[in-house]
Amino acid sequence: MKKTTDQAVKSVKIKKVNGFINAVLSRVARWVYFRPCKVEINRTVDLDDYKDKPVLIVANHASRFDYAFVNFAMKRRPINFVAAENEFHRSKFKFIFRIGHVIPKRNFVPDTKTIRGMAQILRKEKNGCVAIFPCGMSTASGAQQPSMIGTGKMLKHFGVHVLGVRIHGGYLVCPKFDVKERFGKVEVELFEMFNPQQLHEMTADEVQMKVDKELFCDDYDWNSSRQNSYNRKDGNYAENMEQILYKCPKCGAEMQMEGRGNKIQCKHCGNAATLDDKYNLVPTEGSLIPVNPREWFDWQRREMCKAVSDPNFVLEEHVTLSMMPKYGYLRHNKVALPVGDGTLHLDREGMTYTGTRDGQALTLFIPREAIPTICLPVDGSFFYTYASGEFLSFIPDSPSCMRWSLAVEEVYRIGGGKWVNYPWFDYKAALRLQSPSLTDK
Repeated sequence: MKKTTDQAVKSVKIKKVNGFINAVLSRVARWVYFRPCKVEINRTVDLDDYKDKPVLIVANHASRFDYAFVNFAMKRRPINFVAAENEFHRSKFKFIFRIGHVIPKRNFVPDTKTIRGMAQILRKEKNGCVAIFPCGMSTASGAQQPSMIGTGKMLKHFGVHVLGVRIHGGYLVCPKFDVKERFGKVEVELFEMFNPQQLHEMTADEVQMKVDKELFCDDYDWNSSRQNSYNRKDGNYAENMEQILYKCPKCGAEMQMEGRGNKIQCKHCGNAATLDDKYNLVPTEGSLIPVNPREWFDWQRREMCKAVSDPNFVLEEHVTLSMMPKYGYLRHNKVALPVGDGTLHLDREGMTYTGTRDGQALTLFIPREAIPTICLPVDGSFFYTYASGEFLSFIPDSPSCMRWSLAVEEVYRIGGGKWVNYPWFDYKAALRLQSPSLTDK
């Protein structure tokens, strides 16, 4: 019987990356990314000290280029990366993932086959090296999000040397609201995070907290003093910015922001700012704008937390449902295929889809404890999650994916979910706003 694509992905044999293949892929990555991104590497460790040892790499996840940046940091050492399983269903990645022996992982749900794949490299292959992005997906805000549940426990389980990679500027090259790259400066730091003895002596919670502290990066803050330029040839730096910044900080209207050209503006009250090639937000006359997009994003989270604290909280919208084909691979940059439409409903008990699938009526419910977050893999135009092991992608009628993402996370957390925000995140902080007069000073 012919295997489904899902079965084919699950049955992939993982082994150490061939040295010649690794050299070719590294050369291509250097040609495509290294020079345009003006990558600067700062290593505080001697890689020769680890050449005869298994190594696990943990890195912050700022952009879809991060695999190349980690590769640069590790010089020519072959690395088995862990990547989102849904990407294995896309034809453009089929060959590269196969020869690169990439390990599949279903985002934000327990996945034992991922641990088995990592174990194959770290315990059975000689001098194996595995790289993971413990936050689970590239940042939406420009600042690293907390590592997923179980990161500390997993690192202790393997008990090998752990190297950390901090990537600065990656988000500014590939912001979550725009699929078009803006090439500019990227700095990459490589350092030792744990040795086996430290992992043995520390608790899983202590390990996880250190990972979060060591990998935290805020690209907007990082570039505020450096003022590196990131070139988008047409100058449309604010294009589609409403995908991430959906709430007006002046009038409070939601889904009224619009990013076009180099300007983001509220269609309800006219509050607006321009975004330049250095990611400076400059308010227009009479406007009130946060000091940077990350501050704006964090304010939206605090506002959503307030909304979710109401026992009667509800978020509801018409959506298109897309799923993976049973056979074959997705082409033409598709991430899923439309199979129906209906209403997506979120309240403090969980998320419910009521609509159609392949012409048949479908109702499914995901309890809040089973959905700590949803994934925005490429930009903010759609999101996905899993229900009973099935991949489900949703495209709302409005550009509201970020609103859904924040709502799902805060519903999960208010219900006592274990994946919490950073302990230093201040949910009561006041929004720092700027006006034209302040910017001119």
